[in-house]
Amino acid sequence: MHDSTKKPIEVVFYEPYPMGIGGNFKTQLLILERLDPKLFHPIVVAPLEGVALDRYRALGIECIVMPPRGQLGKYGGAILRTGLWRRMESALDLLQYNLQMARLFRTRRVDLIYANCVRAQMSIGFAALLTAVPTILYVKGVLANPIIDRLCIIMASRILFFCEKNRDDKYPLLVRWLQRKISILPTGLDPTAIAEAQRRNHSDLREELDISPNRLNTVVLGQLYEPKGQHLAIEALSRLISDFPDVRLYFVGDHVIDEYRQYKSKLENLIAERGLTEHVRFTGWRRDALDILSLMDTVIHPSLAEGFGRAILESMALGKPVIASAVGAVREAIQDGRNGYLVSPGDVEAIARKWRGLLSDPELRARLGREARETVFANYLIDDKVKRLSEIWTQMVVEKT
Repeated sequence: MHDSTKKPIEVVFYEPYPMGIGGNFKTQLLILERLDPKLFHPIVVAPLEGVALDRYRALGIECIVMPPRGQLGKYGGAILRTGLWRRMESALDLLQYNLQMARLFRTRRVDLIYANCVRAQMSIGFAALLTAVPTILYVKGVLANPIIDRLCIIMASRILFFCEKNRDDKYPLLVRWLQRKISILPTGLDPTAIAEAQRRNHSDLREELDISPNRLNTVVLGQLYEPKGQHLAIEALSRLISDFPDVRLYFVGDHVIDEYRQYKSKLENLIAERGLTEHVRFTGWRRDALDILSLMDTVIHPSLAEGFGRAILESMALGKPVIASAVGAVREAIQDGRNGYLVSPGDVEAIARKWRGLLSDPELRARLGREARETVFANYLIDDKVKRLSEIWTQMVVEKT
């Protein structure tokens, strides 16, 4: 272990998406809350200000904003959709940004860099090589760009995946070649937050969002953008609403960035076309999302692609039956028919069929919910994850010296 008589290990957390407070933010917040200050001194670095940094600062975490030049501030794949010349300009901007990062790493005598996604690794990877600072890449999202993905995996000193299925989905030859620096680390939840959400009085929340116990309430949690598949839940609802007119579907989340704004309009148009206006509600981003979830009867997670989907674990921990696409680490957390349901990505009919079964059978909802909760509390707790991360980080710094 790290010598406690020495100064704490300086760890940079590069946060490329500080404008939102989704699943990655929640996980990172839990890690920062639990780090031993005698062993680690975290510094969050981001390309712009955002609500996530406000929350980190409230914990007393130092946050540094380093804005990039040119196109690097765009999201949603906007850079990759530009012409060749623009992409070349962006590559030069990225190099310049990494030189800025290298100066920061030298000035602050950084010991280790934690990148929570491929974009984060690209933002700091060359700087880390220039300054000989080890990096750890935690692959949470979907690997979708063969060139960038491979480059990031090669540059990183260590790579973590949620589960073996995620590790083995892409680039098997590269994974086999680099297997000595690849490990598995499941994500984790805070059981205290789950218990508090269940204990709180929700009468005001029920009134505010019109969540009636006399209805069958279902929720989809997550950022509003097409790969999350919210449109599939609307289509599935249209297939069963005539038999279950008391169903209410809630979307908890928002588009976050301008590139995804059109998708919300698309969802609203689809709801109107299917005659579901009275059966669907958008809540936007909510800090009380767990409380809303605790009031639901069923949960749908229709993502077309996903690294994991933290909302699934939260749903399971609260004892809710989940219908989820068989993507990412969801395929390991949910055992189809035992603690939830898995459907093929994009299969509206399967979502509607499983949803119909849950709406029809309260005993089935209760049984799947109990099994789901047991799964989370046995395998997905945040303290286990932070302990393992701390061990890995300390080992990396010791190996460097």
